[in-house]
Amino acid sequence: MAQMFRVDLKPIIEIRNKLLIMFTGRENEILASLTSLVSGEPLILVGPPGTAKTALIESLAKMINARYFYYLLTRFTEPDELLGPLDIVALREGRYERITKNRLPEAEIIFLDEIFKASSAIRNILLDIILNKRYLNGTDYKKLPMISLFTASNEISTDAEDQAFYDRLTLRVFVKYISNDLWSELLDKGVVLPMIQQEIKPVTSAEYFRQLQNLVMLRAQTIVNTPELKSKLLEAFSYLKSEGIEVSDRRKIKILYVTAAVSIVSTEETISLESIADALRLTVVHTEDDIVKVEKVIQQAKLSIYQETIQQLMTMTAEIRNAIETLNREQTLNNLKMLKEITAKGADMIKKIPKNPRIARYIEELRKAVSDARKIIDQYSLPNLN
Repeated sequence: MAQMFRVDLKPIIEIRNKLLIMFTGRENEILASLTSLVSGEPLILVGPPGTAKTALIESLAKMINARYFYYLLTRFTEPDELLGPLDIVALREGRYERITKNRLPEAEIIFLDEIFKASSAIRNILLDIILNKRYLNGTDYKKLPMISLFTASNEISTDAEDQAFYDRLTLRVFVKYISNDLWSELLDKGVVLPMIQQEIKPVTSAEYFRQLQNLVMLRAQTIVNTPELKSKLLEAFSYLKSEGIEVSDRRKIKILYVTAAVSIVSTEETISLESIADALRLTVVHTEDDIVKVEKVIQQAKLSIYQETIQQLMTMTAEIRNAIETLNREQTLNNLKMLKEITAKGADMIKKIPKNPRIARYIEELRKAVSDARKIIDQYSLPNLN
């Protein structure tokens, strides 16, 4: 597998870390966005307004020295608005061509907002763009320099005519408002986010992601050539079918590339079962109701090796937080001792758990709980306790 790691992964690690610092509770969205760039597969973010969909993609785009094109679609959007107006000079000479400067055909990173509000004419054009990375300019097809296409919507369309288009959007993430235990962190980060966004500098180039996409093609082959990985993936497909989730033939193959991309984003030296689990989470959900079914399949196929670790980290964090509340409510020696004991266990857990991007957030939450507990322990002096 050594030959698979010829591309330096430091830039993608830096981008991921910066996004994790900027956006609270958006680990899955960040993983999906980077996976889209690394695999070249299109992503749709589905969720209500105010869930940082646009802010995340635009921040990511700023970290890459690439031509970026954003457009908010409506049912009145015309193809010319995306592809560029007709070149009148060329038309007079009998050539049907477009002026594409600063439009979609010249962009390397594309973000189309409110994708399902676009007309059928727009979606038909986008089908060819997504499938073949080309567009029709006059009588000739022109290849696009696009490395990734991002889309967003408040909800998925239930219209039959939209299903073919929706199926082409390989990566799908259903975005929710963050949980109330992260509200405090959200406020802390949100108040400085606009200033941070203004100061974002490129970390790497579009060419870097083209190299990673070539690496994905090579890595995907290792999945089918590794009996354990291939059999686990086939087993997962069988479980998905039994849960009523149909995965198209095209999407089954796409999952290979997404798995390879996830493994790169997660800086794995070899593709793990956890990368297959993440790829399934990002690709096989058709509606939000499928999320629970997919998690059930991941457990049935025994793909998620970190699930138990994550649960242990979350439990320990909750225990420390509860002990802090108990001591603040009733300042007794027993409660202080209990907090000290639990805090020591939490600190010991942090030392023993190996580092991995998938559990980084949960380790950081536990580390913060331990730090908060130690500060509170230092505040209380034994003579003042009953």
